[in-house]
Amino acid sequence: MFKEFVVSGDSHIIEPVDLFKTRLPKLLRERALREEEFTLEEPIVEGGHTEFKKLHTIGYDGWTISKYRQFGGETPDGEPEHIIRDMNLDGVDASVIFPNLSLFVLFTDDHELSMAHARVWNDYIVERFLPYKDRLRPTAAIPMTDIPEAVAEIERCARLGLGAILIPETPPVPYASRLYDPVWAAAQANGMPVFIHVATGGVKTKEDTSETAMTVRSMMTAVNTGKGQLTDDMVSGRLQQSAAGFANPQRIIADLVGGGVCERYPNLHFNLIEFSAGWLVSYVTPPPAEAGGFSLRWVGVATDQPGP
Repeated sequence: MFKEFVVSGDSHIIEPVDLFKTRLPKLLRERALREEEFTLEEPIVEGGHTEFKKLHTIGYDGWTISKYRQFGGETPDGEPEHIIRDMNLDGVDASVIFPNLSLFVLFTDDHELSMAHARVWNDYIVERFLPYKDRLRPTAAIPMTDIPEAVAEIERCARLGLGAILIPETPPVPYASRLYDPVWAAAQANGMPVFIHVATGGVKTKEDTSETAMTVRSMMTAVNTGKGQLTDDMVSGRLQQSAAGFANPQRIIADLVGGGVCERYPNLHFNLIEFSAGWLVSYVTPPPAEAGGFSLRWVGVATDQPGP
């Protein structure tokens, strides 16, 4: 009997709360991304969970909902065996895995801090998730703050057995720049598709948190919507965002196609993750036959919202 092969294109790992605090070089541990767990005396909603986490990172200190489960079932804990258990319940055959807390490792103006965090994340997923690569495929975080070191980390991760890379949505300079050609060459040579997840990069770690780029603030505002009393402005803002779509995925596609990246690296695949999809139909039109494979190669637009 035929069964479709179902792939989750946007699954996330819940990392240990002290992952970076314990593994970063000692001189950087005071600046480590970290979470702390806490328990509420009463649930926020009737029948809800009381276990939460608080995130401490550049530009944001506040609650996350990593441990909050609105419906029944086991609370996610990030263990690969439990991820596979839930996949089996949902009929999912394989998952592409992204960070949770570690999405914040893709800073854009502090190379030492960013690369140190990325290496910790990459080592962790090799240790914990590669034994399950027949079902789970984690992505290696690659900061773009220093191109030679980005290339070296891609090659290191390929040697370790990782099969895909994750780069920031908001890079230090636009992706049309030929500055990134060594990165694309390394990814193509190692057969590693490129993933770009929403709300990554764009964080100015060297500035006061009040001046931090909008990436962190907008992401965490969205995450926290619904914890307290909703206001008209909050609901209106979310609806406007959903209706208008996102500017960044269009910009990224334009940079990569218009900048000649797809032409120079014809075997490299790009994937945009969790950018919604309402903008896609009006943005992508069928190319002329002689224009090449743009419509075929941009198959990786994943969304957590209904779309065309």
